[in-house]
Amino acid sequence: MKDKSSAGLLGIIALVAAILFFTAKGLFPVLTGILKAVLGIIVAGVIVIVVAVIYFAFRKSDTKQADEEKSKTNVQLSQGRAKLMELRNTGARIKNSDVRKLNEEICKTVDKILSTLKKQPEDIKKLRQFFSYYLPTLTNILKKFAEIEESGVPAENMVQSTINCLGDIKKATEKQYSALFDNDMLDMSVEMEALTIACKRDGLLTDEDFRTAAD
Repeated sequence: MKDKSSAGLLGIIALVAAILFFTAKGLFPVLTGILKAVLGIIVAGVIVIVVAVIYFAFRKSDTKQADEEKSKTNVQLSQGRAKLMELRNTGARIKNSDVRKLNEEICKTVDKILSTLKKQPEDIKKLRQFFSYYLPTLTNILKKFAEIEESGVPAENMVQSTINCLGDIKKATEKQYSALFDNDMLDMSVEMEALTIACKRDGLLTDEDFRTAAD
């Protein structure tokens, strides 16, 4: 009797095992598909997070760089306005009408340049030589001429040399203004070298003056 019961129990266990085996085997592709889908979602989520982190890191860097460029531009424009005011104040001290007139004409162009750069700050890099060379050089020439004039009547050759240099600066300034509406950067190294040589030769400026202008 016990043997029959044991045999029956083993038969039931074997049947249940077979059912479970074939059921699991049938469900295996479904479980595999679900696992693949879950892994795909996890991988996609990780990729999205990584891309988002990289994007915001670059965006933060670009924003910081843009703010720095904007701050630098505002400083240069502010310095340009201060230099323009200094030029006009120095020009008001000069008695020679030709020198004073040339300075006023240059100042008008400088004013137009600064007004344009305020609307187009991205173009300020085109006028790096204008800010670093021409404005400081013009200021030094005018100051020296005003000092000589106030100390006594300057020699005729000094007057003519100053007029010639201011004439060259006037042309250069107008060319710098025109550069704002061109696509190419303007390299005026040749004109700068020629003006430097002329100013030194005629005693309008010294090496120290040019070092101060560069600073």
